[in-house]
Amino acid sequence: SDVTLMVSEAVELAEIELRRRNVRLSHYVAARLPKLMVDPILIEQVLINLLKNAGEAIAQAGRPPGERYIELRVGPRRLDNQEVVEFSVRDSGNGVPDEMIERINEAFYSTKSEGMGIGLKLCRSIVESHHGRMQVQNIYNGEEVVGCCFSFWIPVPSRPTSPPEATK
Repeated sequence: SDVTLMVSEAVELAEIELRRRNVRLSHYVAARLPKLMVDPILIEQVLINLLKNAGEAIAQAGRPPGERYIELRVGPRRLDNQEVVEFSVRDSGNGVPDEMIERINEAFYSTKSEGMGIGLKLCRSIVESHHGRMQVQNIYNGEEVVGCCFSFWIPVPSRPTSPPEATK
C-alpha cells in the first residue's frame, strides 16, 4: 500500500477535528518510501486515532494558540537489520503518566480507563497484527513535559516479493 496516500487520507479526516480544536498539524512523509503490505484502512485508523488523541491532549493541556501543534513524520528506519517505515505523532500536550507509558510499552496491557486507553489498545493490536510495534515517550524541556510522541513502525516486506516471471 502507498504510504503517502494513507497519510494524506488520515490527515484529511483528522484535520476536521483538529481545526475545531485550533490545533495546527504539519506532516512530512519521506520521498520514495517502499510500499507496505498492510490494510491501508486499518493503518489510517491508527493514524487518525493517534492524531485525535494528540489534539485532545493539547486541548486538555490548555495550551495557548501558538503552542497548539502536532507533527506527523513518516520515514524509513533500520531496526536490527530490518527495514521498517516509522510513523511518529508528536504533540504539545502534557504528556502521558509514567505508568501508562510502561503499560503501553509492555507486551500486553489492559487499561481500565475509557477513552484513550481503549483506542490505543486497538491501535496497538492493529500495528502488531502487521508485525509492527508501537511506542510512546514524553518529550521534556528540562524537567517539564512539553509534549508526547506516539510512534509505530511497520516492517518493509523483504525482497523478492515479485513472483517469478511466467514462462511461456
